[in-house]
This record gives sequence, structure tokens and C-alpha cells, in this order.
Amino acid sequence: MAREEDEGGSLDMLLDTLCNTFGGIILIALLLALSVNKKSVELYDKLIKTDDNQSELIREREQLKNSLLDLKDENIEILEDLEDDAYSKREEIEEIKDNLDDLNSDSSSMEKLAQRAREKLKDMEDMETTIEEERLTMEEELSRLEAIFEHQELSKELKKKPYRKVSLPQQKDTRKKPLPVIVAHGKMYPMISLNIGSVEKNEDGLLWNQTPDKRFQVKVDPQKGVDPMNNDALDLFLSSVRDAPRLVRQDFFLNLFVYSDSANFAIFNKIRDEAVLRKLDYNWIPISELPLILRSDNVPWKVQ
Repeated sequence: MAREEDEGGSLDMLLDTLCNTFGGIILIALLLALSVNKKSVELYDKLIKTDDNQSELIREREQLKNSLLDLKDENIEILEDLEDDAYSKREEIEEIKDNLDDLNSDSSSMEKLAQRAREKLKDMEDMETTIEEERLTMEEELSRLEAIFEHQELSKELKKKPYRKVSLPQQKDTRKKPLPVIVAHGKMYPMISLNIGSVEKNEDGLLWNQTPDKRFQVKVDPQKGVDPMNNDALDLFLSSVRDAPRLVRQDFFLNLFVYSDSANFAIFNKIRDEAVLRKLDYNWIPISELPLILRSDNVPWKVQ
């Protein structure tokens, strides 16, 4: 009996093993079926997309073919135009070659003609230079004459006005000494400065040199000087001239050297009018050149 029980247990185990194996096979088959089905769906989708892409590529290819045909037509027209232009240019080149051959055959005559033309041009340039130099000289002379004329007209007008004037320095009927002032470049340049008890050479805006004959050469700096249109600066200078008897025990009159420039006339009028209001005497001398040359006795370095 014990033997029979052992054989029945082995059979059961065999059946269990077969059932488990068969179940595993069925499970694997199901998994494979599902996997194949999923892959089939993906392959189908890819196939559809591939067909769509192929259709799109076909359409694009057709469009490119049409564009290429259009481009060929346009290029054909352009090439035809270029060929026409090239033919025309070839004709022009041939004509130029012919002309060049003609010129080369007569080169000696052309060279002589060119030489005569160069000589004539040189003469005309020399003449133009001479005319330009003469024009500049005439303009300078005209400017100088206009300046002199304006000074003369101004002098006539001043003589008509009831302003107080001192006699000229060379006339010895005044005890006042001249205080020389250059009027140029829209500025005024007093040649001396008045300090308490002394009269000194002014070097503010003035450059002094002495010539071999012991005269003074005075240059002015256009960037410096006293601006007469500045009322405070002009009042300070004229007040020092008016107070000279108290400062240095000497009276002065303004001796204005007015440079021949129409821009300086307004400056001169301004100085003159303000001097007259302060009861200061003045004398004026038109000058046409700078630097100014003065005799040593015309500059009162010291007052005795």
C-alpha cells in the first residue's frame, strides 16, 4: 500500500508541473500576441506617416520642377539679352580698335597737338596766377583806401561836434602829457599803467621791442587788452586817467592810435564819448600798420 501512495504523489507532481508549464506557455503566448499587436499598430502608423511624407515630397518635387522650368525660361531670356549686349559690345570694341589704329597712324600729329595744348594751358595758368595776384593787390589797396577814407570822414564828423579837444602834442600849448592808447582788434591797449607815485610801461597784451635807432616797436595781442564795451573795465581805466593828478601829480590827455579797421570806429566812438563825459581831453591819430613805431619821447615812462 505504501508503494501505491508513492506512485500517486509522483503523478500529481507531474500533473502540477505540466499544468504550470502549459500556463506559462499560454501567458507567454498572450504577451507575445499583445506585443505583436502593438508593434503592428506602430508599424501601421509609421506606414501611414510615410505615405503622407511621400505625398508631400512628391508635391514639393513637382513644385521644384515647375520653379526650375520657370527659372530656365527666365535664364534663357537673360542669356538672349546678354548675347545681344555682347554682340553690341563686340561691335563697339571693333570700332574703338579702328579708331585707335587711326590715332596710332597719326600719333606724331596728335603728340604735337597735345604739346601745343599743354603749352597753351600753362600760359593760361600763368596768366590766371598773375591776374589773381593783381586782384589781391587791388583789393588790398582798395581796402587801405577805404579805411583812409573812413578815417577822413570820421575826422570831418568829429570836427563838427562840440567836443573838447587838446592841441596836438607837437604844439606846446598844453601842460598835459599824452597817454598813448592803441585801439585795434576791437580792444584798447594803454601803453602805460598809472600806480600810486609811478608811471610804468604796460606789458599786458603788448610786446615791446626797441629798434636800432632807439625807437619803440609795439605789437598787440588780439586775445588780450581792455574791452571798451565792458563798461566796468572802461570806467576803471578812465577813472585812473582822471585821478592821475592825485596818483602821480600829472595831468594826461588820451592820445588814441586808431588802427584802420571799420570795426574799431565804434570802439573809438565809445572811448571818446565816455572820455568827454568825464571831462577828459583826447587826441586821435589814424594808423594803417601794426606793430606801431614810436619815438622814445612819445612814451612818458617817468613823470617828473
